[in-house]
Parts: sequence; structure tokens; C-alpha cells
Amino acid sequence: MRTTLPRISRKQAAALALALAAFAAAMPGAQAADAYPNKPITLLIGFAPGGPTDAIGRVLFKRVSEILDVPIIIENRPGAGGNIGTQELIRAKPDGYTLMYGTSSVTTAPALFNRDDLDPTKAFAVAGCSVSVPLILLVSRTEAAANAEDFYKAVKANPAKYFQGSSGNGSIDHLVSMDIAGRLDLKFQHVPYKGNGPALSDLAGGNVNFMYSGSFNSALPFIKAGKVKPLAVTSGHRSQALPDVPSLSESVAGLRGFDAGTWQILAAPRGTPPAVLAKLNDAMQAAMKDAKVKESLDFQGAEPMNMDQKQCSAYIGQEYTRWSGTIKRLGLKSE
Repeated sequence: MRTTLPRISRKQAAALALALAAFAAAMPGAQAADAYPNKPITLLIGFAPGGPTDAIGRVLFKRVSEILDVPIIIENRPGAGGNIGTQELIRAKPDGYTLMYGTSSVTTAPALFNRDDLDPTKAFAVAGCSVSVPLILLVSRTEAAANAEDFYKAVKANPAKYFQGSSGNGSIDHLVSMDIAGRLDLKFQHVPYKGNGPALSDLAGGNVNFMYSGSFNSALPFIKAGKVKPLAVTSGHRSQALPDVPSLSESVAGLRGFDAGTWQILAAPRGTPPAVLAKLNDAMQAAMKDAKVKESLDFQGAEPMNMDQKQCSAYIGQEYTRWSGTIKRLGLKSE
């Protein structure tokens, strides 16, 4: 028996062809996401081992590795304010097997090094935001001021007397300090160091008067030993790691609503399938809810950012505008 197929118009044929093409194009990505991951993942960290980003990243992604059931190999790529890691990331294949655990430096380093090609809103894809960490306003143990408000009044009254240490020109602690100085009309002497550790040691030794430290791991032993005094944290609320230390927002009249600090994200090469990015973000968010991971994050002053991927990308764009503008206004550049 012969069957005659119904005839279709050219318009209907074209529409069918487009639908089939779209279906075919979607299939490889969907299949890749279903199978992902099926081999080890390389996680780039643009800073040296032992630093705050590395410390948090290793704890967090040990659990992510267990959730995804594949090894995650961490490779540190320190240098150029995190740009070395970003450069390697953007050259990688967009298949989800080379990722980067980045920090707020992705919004500061491009302007400092005049690298518009590393603009975080264009250079890579964002899988998700993980945690934020406030800075701690630390002063010498000999400082008479008992709170941040009185301390800033003392700085304003005698600017030549006060020396601020930082982890380097253009570092987030330097930028936050300059933001605060602009809001409160403060003047002081800035002493840039090569990292948070040397600045903290000199503060404990009385060689500088104050600093904003973004490393709870490094600062807490000095605080507990009474070698430095914490006056405030720079987040909009108190830190769980230092519950007795007020925020600048609550303790300084001219800084109501102030919120600044470091934060960390998971990034992938541009072109990585959205389903793969979503799977990575789901695993990272689940890892942060793990009791042991949460305990470690709390100790390091790290709090979940609680943003979806769209909110995370928008936040990075806002921070890039904020800090690149500050860098250009201050005329800062890499050393």
C-alpha cells in the first residue's frame, strides 16, 4: 500500500528546518552539561598559597570536589594583582574544566595595570559569587582612641602624626582607606607594603599607626595577643568572627550605610555552556552550607553573598565601575 505524505508550503518547510537546526544546536550543550564533569577540573587561584583567597578556596573546593565527584586540582598563579590567573583563564577552552577562583581584584587590577582587555564584565563568564570578607580597622596598641569615631577625629586633628600601612598601592585595603578618607576629609601618610603580612607586623611593632586588614587568619592572632586593637569592620554589619567589634556604619556618623571589603567568585572562560556554569554554582552554594565548611568560613570572617548568577554579574559590574573610577581619580598605577 502506498502512502502519500501531506505536502507543506515553502514557508512551513523553512520554519521546520529552523526548528530542527535549533534543536540540533542545543543538543551538544545539553549533552555536555548532563555528562559534566567526567574528568579532573583545574582551579586557578591568582595569589600565593597560604593567603586568604587560597585558604578559603581550598576549604570550599575540597567540598565542591566531593559534591561533583571529580578531583579539583588547585594551581596558584600569583602575580600582577591576580591578572596572571585571569590571563590564563581567558585562554582556556570553555568546557568547564579550567576555572578560576577570583577576588575583588578582578575589578581593580585591570585599571591598575591598564588592561582593558581584562574588564571583568567582558573577559570571562561568571559561575557565581561565593563569600565576602570585610576589612578590619586595626590600630596600634598604644593608640588612645577607644572607638573608630574618636580615632578618625584624632587623625583629622593631627594628620602629620598618622601613618597608615597597606598591602600595596591599589590594593583593596588602600582603595577602601582612600574612599573613607574622602568621605571624612582625612589626611595621613600612606605606607604601602608588599602584602598584608608585612604591614601587620609593622603595625604590631609600632612603625605605623593603623591599617585595614582583609586577612582574618593573619589578624586574629595579633588581636588575641593584644598586639593590635580592632576598632571596626568595614562591612555594613558586624562580622561573626569579631562579634564585639562594631561596623563603621554603626559607629561613625559620617559613614552610615558604608559597606566595602573583599569578595570571591568562581569564573570560567567566556563561552562556557550556561548549564555547566549553573551546575558549578549549585555545587559551590551547596558546599558553603556544609557544617565543616561553614565553620571554617566563619572563622575567616567570610560570609555567603547569597546572590544568584545574574545578581552576581551585576554586582561585579558595579564594583568595577566603583573601584576603577577611584583608581583613575587617584592616579594610581601598578608598581
